[in-house]
Amino acid sequence: MNDAVVGSGRGTLIRNGVVAFVTGATIMILLHETSHAVAGALQGYGPTQLPFAVGYTPEPPAGAAALTAIAGPLFSIVSGLLLYGIDRVVRPLRARPYWRLVWLWTVFASLQEGFGYFMIAGLVPAGDTARAFTLWGLPTWMFFAATAFGVGGLFLTARLFADPVIELSSSITDRRAISVWPWLYGTIGLVLLMGLYVVASPPVGAGDVVAVMAGAVAVGVYAPMSMMFRSGRVAAADPPQVPTHPRAGYALLAVLVVINLVLTRGWLWV
Repeated sequence: MNDAVVGSGRGTLIRNGVVAFVTGATIMILLHETSHAVAGALQGYGPTQLPFAVGYTPEPPAGAAALTAIAGPLFSIVSGLLLYGIDRVVRPLRARPYWRLVWLWTVFASLQEGFGYFMIAGLVPAGDTARAFTLWGLPTWMFFAATAFGVGGLFLTARLFADPVIELSSSITDRRAISVWPWLYGTIGLVLLMGLYVVASPPVGAGDVVAVMAGAVAVGVYAPMSMMFRSGRVAAADPPQVPTHPRAGYALLAVLVVINLVLTRGWLWV
């Protein structure tokens, strides 16, 4: 599927960025939930995977349930840091700016997903980290320590995200078109998709729905924050050359949406 490549204006960059953001976040969520499923399966509990949650048969006891819960945030942080390290060494997809954007959103959404679950642990009784800590019976101060760790991780993610965006940008307008506007419009699109998956899935608890929607809102919040780091810095001579319409990107996103709609029926791991 060929995409015509043109000199990138602001609108073209934003359009590519929005599709890349939703695609990267969707990939991240799929991998995050799969990590929960694998953690349960390795302990002998049959996972049933939805687009935003995983159930188990039989229901695991407290210790095993805590491990399946914490597996998601830890997987997201560790994989995000590993992929970030790879990115800084080899700069993958430099010749394909649209796909580099998909890569970057996937990597940094993974970091944010992991740190985000730690950040809310001391604020609301919801999310993977709070669930694991509750099942382990950890003291209250550990929840607040997790929140402090998560807040630090959020600022770290924003700082790390600034560097690859600067490398792609020839102006501050480029930086905003790559990170700020795709975050704003992409978040709206992601929230709508997650709402669709919730409605299409078997009923879940209100707390789970709140956690899912809050996560969709927060998954890219580091992007606008990155603008305060290395303010005014750009590195590219020209804006990234992306397609007028990333047709291959549209196709991949459509496939991911179909996969998630299939998952709303509950994917039973054997």
